[in-house]
Amino acid sequence: MLFERRKREVGLIRRIKNWAYELLPIAEDSVVSVMELECTEEGCPPVETIIAAMEKGKPTRQWKIHKPISEITRQNLSDIHQDNYSEDAN
Repeated sequence: MLFERRKREVGLIRRIKNWAYELLPIAEDSVVSVMELECTEEGCPPVETIIAAMEKGKPTRQWKIHKPISEITRQNLSDIHQDNYSEDAN
């Protein structure tokens, strides 16, 4: 096979999307995408998960976690919120 694709982890992706809606400032009618990317560039983590929120009339926002989808936890998204959106972050 020329390109080998990993099987999509639908249940895990759905769980991460639910956490994103719950913990990040994302409107209910937004579209959330969860992608796992491999990087071969120097200094880049070998695998990262990108969470993207697309809201009508607004630029797409992205959050990166330097882990594969299978290792993402609710705490990872909670940490993003704490680091970027809590009163302590300002």
